[in-house]
Amino acid sequence: MPSPEQVRTYAEVAIHVGLGLEPGDRILIAIPRELPQFAQDLVDVAYEGGAEDVEVQWFDAEVDRSRFTHGRDAASRAVSQRSRFLASAFEDGVSYLRVSAEDPAALAGIDPERVGGFMKVNNEVVFEARAGHMALEVPWTVIAAPVPGWTSSVFPEDDLAEATERMWSAIFRACRIDQPDPVEAWRTHLADLAARKRHLTDRRYVALRYRGPGTDLEVGLTDRPVWDGGSVTTPEGRPFCPNIPTEEVFTSPHRDRASGRIAATKPLSYFGALIEDFWFEMADGRVVDSGAGGGADVLARILATDGGSARFGEAAMVPQSGAVAAEGLVWKNTLYDENDACHIALGSSYPTCFEGGAALSPDERLAVGLNQSVVHADVVVGSSEVSVHGVLPDGSKEPIILAGEWGFTA
Repeated sequence: MPSPEQVRTYAEVAIHVGLGLEPGDRILIAIPRELPQFAQDLVDVAYEGGAEDVEVQWFDAEVDRSRFTHGRDAASRAVSQRSRFLASAFEDGVSYLRVSAEDPAALAGIDPERVGGFMKVNNEVVFEARAGHMALEVPWTVIAAPVPGWTSSVFPEDDLAEATERMWSAIFRACRIDQPDPVEAWRTHLADLAARKRHLTDRRYVALRYRGPGTDLEVGLTDRPVWDGGSVTTPEGRPFCPNIPTEEVFTSPHRDRASGRIAATKPLSYFGALIEDFWFEMADGRVVDSGAGGGADVLARILATDGGSARFGEAAMVPQSGAVAAEGLVWKNTLYDENDACHIALGSSYPTCFEGGAALSPDERLAVGLNQSVVHADVVVGSSEVSVHGVLPDGSKEPIILAGEWGFTA
């Protein structure tokens, strides 16, 4: 098992690199009930760094499942106190840290209509908070830690103790906790991502061309695309890192400019269900056909959520040589899967990925091609067999990703 010192270092990276803690901060930590000691480490590090207030919000997969198996119909249409709390915390400017660690099959066998109805109602309640997070208005970060359901699904051949140790080790390597100076290792890594996003922004691509097995897709970009990733800043200039780990640089495509077919290369774990072997056919920016080897009903619910859930809101480049991909795992966890390979997100855009986008109204964002939705679901589409080229204004193409690796030097 990991030493207390290693877990403590991980907590320090999460609080100081992820949230970019400043004295006087108020923090909300959402974490599974199976991780009480790690929660305490996060709280201790935050207070020792000068936080003014730290609240912990526990979540429990069995409690969530009970809502749908034992609750009446009204329970599947209720606004949860968890959603109200998150919405209120955002309004108060509270920094948010979420420990993403769920059993990917926690809601297997549950009527997707009940789950979809609950998600729709609650997504509407937290829409402003999530939109604010997407606009980088307050510091937030997502990390992960082993819980039994997730760990056993990734390492099914091991007993739980062995699987948990393997998961902690993989997380520590992916998050650079195994380095002699993890914080300095993160500074070096974030500097590399910063150089790459500057390069991609400067190239002013008008479209992205994806090619690979089952994939032949062109995604048009907005007229003023900006690439982001790694360390970002609030409107006031405060730095933070939304994902620990992070290997991606990303932009927001134009919501009406995608055509062709793209195949997912990893499963999508979405609110306790696993969607596998799935694909999309795109026309005029919208999914016009789709299929899945497993979880097709859940995928259909995602696509039908609202007017923007069947359109793309993010296109992210991730090399196969990154620290997450180096582990060679099927993570079944969105945070890790999206940092394992290139991905495209269904749903909401990042307004900061359009020059001046943060200052635009919702209607103005739509007008320039930024997508809006209560959904943001990252679909992994990259592998060592997938390449992505940037299309320049004159129609010529140059490599961004070649056979899974960076195709340019920043």
